Amino acid sequence: MFGVVMNHVFNYGLLIYDDFRVDASTISGFLVWSILELMKLMSLPSVNCYILISGYFLIEKTQFRLKGMWVVWNTTWFYAVSIYILAVATGIVPFSWNELRIHATPLLSNSYWFVTSYIILLFLAPFLSWILQKLSKRQYQIALVLGGIACFQLLLGQFIMDDQQVLLFVYLFMIGGYIRRYVDHASSGFYALLCSIGLLMLMYAYTLFKNDPLHNSCFAVYAMEYHGLILPLSVAIFIFVKHWRINHQTFRKCILTIAPLSFAVYIIHTQSIVDKWLWATASQWLGSCSIYWLPFACILIALLVFVICVLIEFLRTLAIRWKMGGN
Repeated sequence: MFGVVMNHVFNYGLLIYDDFRVDASTISGFLVWSILELMKLMSLPSVNCYILISGYFLIEKTQFRLKGMWVVWNTTWFYAVSIYILAVATGIVPFSWNELRIHATPLLSNSYWFVTSYIILLFLAPFLSWILQKLSKRQYQIALVLGGIACFQLLLGQFIMDDQQVLLFVYLFMIGGYIRRYVDHASSGFYALLCSIGLLMLMYAYTLFKNDPLHNSCFAVYAMEYHGLILPLSVAIFIFVKHWRINHQTFRKCILTIAPLSFAVYIIHTQSIVDKWLWATASQWLGSCSIYWLPFACILIALLVFVICVLIEFLRTLAIRWKMGGN
Protein backbone atom coordinates (compact mmCIF):
# COMPACT_ATOMS: atom_id res chain seq x y z
CA MET A 1 0.00 0.00 0.00
CA PHE A 2 2.95 2.32 0.56
CA GLY A 3 3.91 1.58 -3.05
CA VAL A 4 0.41 2.55 -4.18
CA VAL A 5 0.74 5.89 -2.40
CA MET A 6 4.19 6.40 -3.91
CA ASN A 7 2.74 5.67 -7.35
CA HIS A 8 0.13 8.38 -6.80
CA VAL A 9 2.81 10.84 -5.65
CA PHE A 10 4.47 10.44 -9.04
CA ASN A 11 1.22 10.56 -11.02
CA TYR A 12 -0.57 13.45 -9.30
CA GLY A 13 2.10 15.21 -7.24
CA LEU A 14 5.10 15.12 -9.53
CA LEU A 15 2.76 15.18 -12.56
CA ILE A 16 4.88 12.82 -14.66
CA TYR A 17 2.09 12.55 -17.24
CA ASP A 18 2.07 16.31 -17.82
CA ASP A 19 5.13 18.44 -18.41
CA PHE A 20 7.53 17.11 -15.76
CA ARG A 21 11.06 16.71 -17.13
CA VAL A 22 14.54 16.31 -15.65
CA ASP A 23 17.57 17.93 -17.26
CA ALA A 24 19.78 14.87 -17.72
CA SER A 25 22.56 16.67 -19.57
CA THR A 26 24.75 16.53 -16.44
CA ILE A 27 25.83 13.48 -14.45
CA SER A 28 23.93 14.67 -11.37
CA GLY A 29 20.78 15.35 -13.41
CA PHE A 30 20.98 11.93 -15.04
CA LEU A 31 21.44 10.34 -11.61
CA VAL A 32 18.34 12.11 -10.25
CA TRP A 33 16.30 10.98 -13.26
CA SER A 34 17.56 7.40 -12.83
CA ILE A 35 16.58 7.35 -9.14
CA LEU A 36 13.12 8.78 -9.88
CA GLU A 37 12.56 6.36 -12.76
CA LEU A 38 13.58 3.34 -10.68
CA MET A 39 11.40 4.54 -7.79
CA LYS A 40 8.43 4.80 -10.15
CA LEU A 41 9.06 1.37 -11.67
CA MET A 42 9.43 -0.24 -8.23
CA SER A 43 6.15 1.27 -7.03
CA LEU A 44 4.11 -0.02 -10.00
CA PRO A 45 3.93 -3.73 -8.93
CA SER A 46 2.14 -2.76 -5.68
CA VAL A 47 -1.44 -3.17 -6.99
CA ASN A 48 -0.61 -6.51 -8.62
CA CYS A 49 1.07 -7.76 -5.45
CA TYR A 50 -2.04 -6.86 -3.42
CA ILE A 51 -4.08 -9.21 -5.62
CA LEU A 52 -1.39 -11.90 -5.58
CA ILE A 53 -1.63 -11.89 -1.78
CA SER A 54 -5.40 -12.43 -2.03
CA GLY A 55 -4.97 -15.36 -4.42
CA TYR A 56 -2.26 -16.87 -2.24
CA PHE A 57 -4.46 -16.95 0.85
CA LEU A 58 -7.90 -17.54 -0.71
CA ILE A 59 -6.98 -20.42 -3.04
CA GLU A 60 -7.68 -22.91 -0.23
CA LYS A 61 -11.10 -21.44 0.60
CA THR A 62 -14.30 -22.23 -1.29
CA GLN A 63 -16.71 -20.45 1.05
CA PHE A 64 -18.02 -16.98 0.32
CA ARG A 65 -15.96 -14.36 2.12
CA LEU A 66 -18.96 -12.30 3.18
CA LYS A 67 -17.09 -10.81 6.12
CA GLY A 68 -14.19 -9.80 3.88
CA MET A 69 -16.52 -8.20 1.33
CA TRP A 70 -18.38 -6.42 4.12
CA VAL A 71 -15.13 -5.02 5.59
CA VAL A 72 -14.07 -3.71 2.17
CA TRP A 73 -17.50 -2.19 1.48
CA ASN A 74 -17.97 -0.79 4.99
CA THR A 75 -14.55 0.88 5.05
CA THR A 76 -15.08 2.35 1.60
CA TRP A 77 -18.59 3.62 2.33
CA PHE A 78 -17.65 5.07 5.73
CA TYR A 79 -14.79 7.21 4.46
CA ALA A 80 -16.44 8.16 1.16
CA VAL A 81 -19.51 9.53 2.99
CA SER A 82 -17.98 10.81 6.24
CA ILE A 83 -15.25 12.82 4.51
CA TYR A 84 -17.87 14.41 2.24
CA ILE A 85 -20.13 15.28 5.19
CA LEU A 86 -17.15 16.69 7.12
CA ALA A 87 -16.14 18.79 4.08
CA VAL A 88 -19.69 20.15 3.79
CA ALA A 89 -19.92 20.88 7.52
CA THR A 90 -16.64 22.82 7.48
CA GLY A 91 -17.57 24.77 4.35
CA ILE A 92 -14.88 23.22 2.15
CA VAL A 93 -17.45 22.16 -0.45
CA PRO A 94 -21.13 23.12 -0.90
CA PHE A 95 -23.79 20.50 -0.30
CA SER A 96 -25.18 18.72 -3.36
CA TRP A 97 -27.64 15.83 -3.43
CA ASN A 98 -25.93 14.48 -6.53
CA GLU A 99 -22.51 14.56 -4.86
CA LEU A 100 -23.96 12.85 -1.79
CA ARG A 101 -25.42 10.14 -4.04
CA ILE A 102 -22.06 9.62 -5.74
CA HIS A 103 -20.23 9.33 -2.42
CA ALA A 104 -22.92 7.10 -0.89
CA THR A 105 -22.82 4.65 -3.83
CA PRO A 106 -19.08 4.26 -4.50
CA LEU A 107 -19.49 0.95 -6.34
CA LEU A 108 -22.22 2.14 -8.69
CA SER A 109 -20.41 5.41 -9.37
CA ASN A 110 -17.09 3.51 -9.66
CA SER A 111 -15.39 6.29 -7.76
CA TYR A 112 -12.92 3.69 -6.51
CA TRP A 113 -12.06 1.51 -9.52
CA PHE A 114 -9.85 -0.77 -7.43
CA VAL A 115 -12.58 -1.42 -4.85
CA THR A 116 -15.17 -2.21 -7.52
CA SER A 117 -12.88 -4.73 -9.23
CA TYR A 118 -11.66 -6.17 -5.91
CA ILE A 119 -15.16 -6.83 -4.56
CA ILE A 120 -16.06 -8.56 -7.83
CA LEU A 121 -12.93 -10.69 -7.40
CA LEU A 122 -13.89 -11.57 -3.80
CA PHE A 123 -17.32 -12.62 -5.07
CA LEU A 124 -15.73 -14.82 -7.74
CA ALA A 125 -13.01 -16.18 -5.43
CA PRO A 126 -14.92 -19.25 -4.12
CA PHE A 127 -15.79 -20.35 -7.67
CA LEU A 128 -12.23 -19.77 -8.85
CA SER A 129 -10.79 -21.67 -5.89
CA TRP A 130 -13.17 -24.60 -6.42
CA ILE A 131 -12.25 -24.86 -10.10
CA LEU A 132 -8.51 -24.45 -9.55
CA GLN A 133 -8.47 -27.04 -6.77
CA LYS A 134 -9.85 -29.59 -9.25
CA LEU A 135 -6.97 -29.02 -11.67
CA SER A 136 -3.78 -31.06 -11.71
CA LYS A 137 -0.49 -29.20 -11.68
CA ARG A 138 -0.17 -29.67 -15.45
CA GLN A 139 -3.71 -28.42 -16.07
CA TYR A 140 -3.10 -25.44 -13.78
CA GLN A 141 0.04 -24.57 -15.76
CA ILE A 142 -1.90 -24.73 -19.04
CA ALA A 143 -4.56 -22.42 -17.54
CA LEU A 144 -1.82 -19.95 -16.52
CA VAL A 145 -0.31 -20.03 -20.02
CA LEU A 146 -3.70 -19.37 -21.63
CA GLY A 147 -4.41 -16.61 -19.11
CA GLY A 148 -1.01 -15.10 -19.81
CA ILE A 149 -1.71 -15.04 -23.54
CA ALA A 150 -4.99 -13.23 -22.90
CA CYS A 151 -3.66 -10.78 -20.29
CA PHE A 152 0.00 -10.08 -21.05
CA GLN A 153 0.42 -6.81 -22.90
CA LEU A 154 3.07 -8.10 -25.31
CA LEU A 155 0.67 -10.84 -26.46
CA LEU A 156 -3.13 -10.49 -26.77
CA GLY A 157 -3.34 -8.22 -23.73
CA GLN A 158 -2.69 -5.13 -25.85
CA PHE A 159 -5.93 -5.85 -27.73
CA ILE A 160 -8.32 -7.18 -25.06
CA MET A 161 -7.12 -5.61 -21.80
CA ASP A 162 -8.46 -2.09 -22.27
CA ASP A 163 -9.59 -1.22 -18.70
CA GLN A 164 -10.35 -4.89 -17.97
CA GLN A 165 -9.08 -4.83 -14.40
CA VAL A 166 -11.28 -7.74 -13.29
CA LEU A 167 -9.75 -10.05 -15.90
CA LEU A 168 -6.26 -9.09 -14.76
CA PHE A 169 -7.28 -9.54 -11.11
CA VAL A 170 -8.60 -13.02 -11.87
CA TYR A 171 -5.33 -13.94 -13.57
CA LEU A 172 -3.28 -12.58 -10.66
CA PHE A 173 -5.50 -14.57 -8.29
CA MET A 174 -4.67 -17.70 -10.28
CA ILE A 175 -0.93 -16.97 -10.10
CA GLY A 176 -1.09 -16.35 -6.34
CA GLY A 177 -2.93 -19.64 -5.89
CA TYR A 178 -0.35 -21.51 -7.98
CA ILE A 179 2.49 -20.08 -5.88
CA ARG A 180 0.71 -21.23 -2.73
CA ARG A 181 0.23 -24.78 -4.06
CA TYR A 182 3.39 -25.45 -6.02
CA VAL A 183 6.16 -22.86 -5.48
CA ASP A 184 7.85 -23.71 -2.22
CA HIS A 185 11.45 -24.45 -3.18
CA ALA A 186 14.03 -22.82 -0.93
CA SER A 187 16.02 -21.64 -3.95
CA SER A 188 13.04 -20.00 -5.67
CA GLY A 189 13.45 -16.84 -3.58
CA PHE A 190 17.00 -16.33 -4.84
CA TYR A 191 16.02 -16.87 -8.48
CA ALA A 192 13.04 -14.54 -8.01
CA LEU A 193 15.42 -11.85 -6.73
CA LEU A 194 17.65 -12.23 -9.80
CA CYS A 195 14.57 -12.13 -12.03
CA SER A 196 13.31 -8.97 -10.28
CA ILE A 197 16.63 -7.19 -10.78
CA GLY A 198 16.83 -8.30 -14.41
CA LEU A 199 13.29 -7.12 -15.22
CA LEU A 200 13.83 -3.82 -13.43
CA MET A 201 17.02 -3.18 -15.41
CA LEU A 202 15.26 -4.14 -18.65
CA MET A 203 12.44 -1.66 -17.99
CA TYR A 204 14.94 1.00 -16.94
CA ALA A 205 16.84 0.48 -20.21
CA TYR A 206 13.59 0.74 -22.16
CA THR A 207 12.63 4.04 -20.51
CA LEU A 208 16.15 5.33 -21.21
CA PHE A 209 15.72 4.36 -24.87
CA LYS A 210 12.30 6.08 -25.01
CA ASN A 211 13.89 9.31 -23.82
CA ASP A 212 16.26 9.21 -26.82
CA PRO A 213 19.44 10.35 -24.98
CA LEU A 214 21.29 10.99 -28.25
CA HIS A 215 18.88 13.75 -29.29
CA ASN A 216 17.21 14.87 -26.07
CA SER A 217 18.60 16.08 -22.75
CA CYS A 218 15.28 16.58 -20.93
CA PHE A 219 14.10 13.19 -19.69
CA ALA A 220 10.56 12.18 -18.70
CA VAL A 221 9.75 9.64 -15.98
CA TYR A 222 7.85 6.84 -17.69
CA ALA A 223 5.37 4.36 -16.24
CA MET A 224 4.42 0.96 -17.66
CA GLU A 225 1.20 -1.03 -17.86
CA TYR A 226 0.21 -3.29 -14.96
CA HIS A 227 -0.20 -6.18 -17.43
CA GLY A 228 3.07 -5.48 -19.25
CA LEU A 229 6.53 -6.26 -17.87
CA ILE A 230 5.20 -5.10 -14.49
CA LEU A 231 3.23 -8.36 -14.37
CA PRO A 232 6.24 -10.76 -14.25
CA LEU A 233 8.08 -8.26 -12.04
CA SER A 234 5.18 -8.36 -9.56
CA VAL A 235 5.27 -12.17 -9.48
CA ALA A 236 9.04 -12.24 -9.00
CA ILE A 237 8.88 -9.70 -6.15
CA PHE A 238 6.05 -11.63 -4.51
CA ILE A 239 7.96 -14.93 -4.63
CA PHE A 240 11.09 -13.24 -3.29
CA VAL A 241 9.31 -11.62 -0.34
CA LYS A 242 7.35 -14.83 0.32
CA HIS A 243 10.59 -16.52 1.37
CA TRP A 244 11.52 -13.88 3.92
CA ARG A 245 11.74 -15.13 7.49
CA ILE A 246 11.08 -12.32 9.95
CA ASN A 247 12.17 -13.49 13.38
CA HIS A 248 12.25 -10.11 15.14
CA GLN A 249 9.12 -10.18 17.29
CA THR A 250 8.64 -6.42 17.54
CA PHE A 251 8.92 -6.05 13.77
CA ARG A 252 6.47 -8.91 13.23
CA LYS A 253 4.03 -7.32 15.68
CA CYS A 254 4.24 -3.98 13.84
CA ILE A 255 3.51 -5.67 10.51
CA LEU A 256 0.54 -7.58 11.94
CA THR A 257 -0.81 -4.37 13.49
CA ILE A 258 -0.45 -2.19 10.39
CA ALA A 259 -1.53 -4.76 7.77
CA PRO A 260 -5.29 -4.75 8.51
CA LEU A 261 -5.25 -0.94 8.64
CA SER A 262 -3.53 -0.45 5.29
CA PHE A 263 -6.58 -0.85 3.03
CA ALA A 264 -8.04 2.35 4.50
CA VAL A 265 -4.94 4.22 3.31
CA TYR A 266 -6.15 3.77 -0.26
CA ILE A 267 -9.74 4.77 0.53
CA ILE A 268 -8.86 7.89 2.52
CA HIS A 269 -6.21 9.42 0.29
CA THR A 270 -8.10 8.74 -2.97
CA GLN A 271 -11.44 10.11 -1.71
CA SER A 272 -12.22 12.79 -4.30
CA ILE A 273 -12.15 15.76 -1.89
CA VAL A 274 -8.96 14.62 -0.15
CA ASP A 275 -7.45 13.66 -3.49
CA LYS A 276 -7.98 17.11 -4.98
CA TRP A 277 -6.53 18.99 -1.97
CA LEU A 278 -3.70 16.53 -1.28
CA TRP A 279 -2.17 16.48 -4.75
CA ALA A 280 -2.64 20.21 -5.34
CA THR A 281 -0.66 20.82 -2.14
CA ALA A 282 1.91 18.13 -2.90
CA SER A 283 2.36 19.42 -6.44
CA GLN A 284 3.08 22.94 -5.21
CA TRP A 285 5.60 21.65 -2.68
CA LEU A 286 7.37 19.38 -5.16
CA GLY A 287 7.39 22.20 -7.69
CA SER A 288 9.31 24.41 -5.27
CA CYS A 289 11.83 21.68 -4.39
CA SER A 290 15.32 21.54 -5.78
CA ILE A 291 15.52 18.82 -8.40
CA TYR A 292 18.14 17.03 -6.29
CA TRP A 293 15.76 16.76 -3.32
CA LEU A 294 12.84 15.35 -5.32
CA PRO A 295 13.47 11.64 -4.55
CA PHE A 296 13.56 12.39 -0.80
CA ALA A 297 10.51 14.67 -1.04
CA CYS A 298 8.49 11.97 -2.84
CA ILE A 299 9.35 9.41 -0.17
CA LEU A 300 8.52 11.88 2.61
CA ILE A 301 5.09 12.74 1.12
CA ALA A 302 4.23 9.06 0.62
CA LEU A 303 5.35 8.24 4.17
CA LEU A 304 3.31 11.09 5.68
CA VAL A 305 0.19 10.10 3.76
CA PHE A 306 0.59 6.45 4.72
CA VAL A 307 1.22 7.10 8.43
CA ILE A 308 -1.57 9.67 8.82
CA CYS A 309 -4.13 7.43 7.08
CA VAL A 310 -3.08 4.42 9.17
CA LEU A 311 -3.49 6.48 12.35
CA ILE A 312 -6.95 7.65 11.25
CA GLU A 313 -8.03 4.07 10.59
CA PHE A 314 -6.50 2.94 13.88
CA LEU A 315 -8.57 5.52 15.78
CA ARG A 316 -11.71 4.47 13.88
CA THR A 317 -11.23 0.77 14.68
CA LEU A 318 -10.40 1.69 18.28
CA ALA A 319 -13.67 3.63 18.54
CA ILE A 320 -15.61 0.69 17.07
CA ARG A 321 -14.07 -1.76 19.55
CA TRP A 322 -14.77 0.67 22.42
CA LYS A 323 -18.39 1.04 21.35
CA MET A 324 -18.86 -2.73 20.98
CA GLY A 325 -17.21 -3.29 24.34
CA GLY A 326 -19.44 -0.65 25.89
CA ASN A 327 -22.55 -2.37 24.49
